[in-house]
Amino acid sequence: MDKKKSTFKKALLIYTIVLALLAICFLGYVYGNLQKYENNLLDNVLKNTIRNLDKETLTSYLKQENKSTSLVDKYAELTKREDYTFVLTNENAYDAYLDGRVLFTINVKSLGETSCLGLLQYEKFEIESITPHLEKGLYYYKVEIPSTYTLYVNNKEYNENKKEEEYPDLSFMYYNDAMPKKVTYEITDLENDATLTIKDEEGNVVNPKVEGVNYKIDGITTMKTEEEAKKIIGDFDILTIAKNWSLFLSRDLNGSSYGFSTIENYVLPKTEMWQKAYNWAHNIDITFISRHTLKNPPFTNEKIENFVFYGKDAFSCEVYLEKHMVVAGEDQTDVMHDTLSFLKVDGEWKLMNIKGTVDGEN
Repeated sequence: MDKKKSTFKKALLIYTIVLALLAICFLGYVYGNLQKYENNLLDNVLKNTIRNLDKETLTSYLKQENKSTSLVDKYAELTKREDYTFVLTNENAYDAYLDGRVLFTINVKSLGETSCLGLLQYEKFEIESITPHLEKGLYYYKVEIPSTYTLYVNNKEYNENKKEEEYPDLSFMYYNDAMPKKVTYEITDLENDATLTIKDEEGNVVNPKVEGVNYKIDGITTMKTEEEAKKIIGDFDILTIAKNWSLFLSRDLNGSSYGFSTIENYVLPKTEMWQKAYNWAHNIDITFISRHTLKNPPFTNEKIENFVFYGKDAFSCEVYLEKHMVVAGEDQTDVMHDTLSFLKVDGEWKLMNIKGTVDGEN
């Protein structure tokens, strides 16, 4: 009886070992196929292609773009990163992004679909070519800020590789440096990631909008009410200027040349605004204004709002007012709904432009 029990135990042990070995083989088979499936996913094919680039290849890429071969170790470190993202640029090409920078373009060819474990379908790919992008180096940034702001790279003021352009549709504001321009800096060929700091004209650090390696500050501040705007413009009397302009257009403004001598105090000589006022005062059309009288009070429903500041020395705002007159015995209301733009010159605000506003938009 004991002999039979011993034989049974041996048989059971052998059976268990065989089953365990079969289970291990089966799990190994499943694991191997799942690994094959995962490795053939497109993102992993692309990552592995980059990861497998050797230093000799990377050195050749650096030489092609006339970059220092001393960067090859840093370049190799970047190829081992796991956080690449890929963007399809055409049917077969993918741009490889790392920290917002395009480092490679990889062209792939589909070899058709296959299956794994009879359940998982996946597409097999072949790498046709890989193109490095080192035109700007391994590390680079693009920064857009107003010309009145200062850019620092690793705590040093940066003033290279920049392009300036005026804000669109505001050419009349560029009388002096008080009106900032948009400045674009291309910071290239850095050996490591950099710390970028941007300060305004008062020396305060300003946080930019960051998208990858693109840093942007438009430098434009909006304020809804005149009360808010007074923090910058103080007690500057916009309403009187607007009313006098309205009176000037209807030949009701005091001063020589139909009030031009009054308007001249608000504008800069020989600017577009000065020329506009001068032409109206010295054009025969002003003499054909219909006879009328102003009601008392002449103005009602006065509003000044929607301020847009381009730094601390240039702004525009929206003015609405109604001027009431009697023309040929009939009441008539002229509506002024304009955007007025001002620039500070030698400590004084000067009117640079008046533009009609429709439904609150320029």
